[in-house]
Amino acid sequence: MFMRHTVLLGLDHAAAEAASMIMGSLLRLGKPINALDVLICGIAVSNNAESIITSDKDFDEVRKVANINIRLI
Repeated sequence: MFMRHTVLLGLDHAAAEAASMIMGSLLRLGKPINALDVLICGIAVSNNAESIITSDKDFDEVRKVANINIRLI
């Protein structure tokens, strides 16, 4: 039932480009995070997501460089 109402977003060219911009910004700040987390952020940003809800504290660094709300639970 849950999957019927879930939109799955994939890694495409726009998402990879957004992820590379995010990682570049994090590297310039000296705050790189796990590459898979950056790809997730790139997918969210490129699809105009309003926020990412996670318990992974690495995502907290993303809010410094990307226009997306990170909600830690």
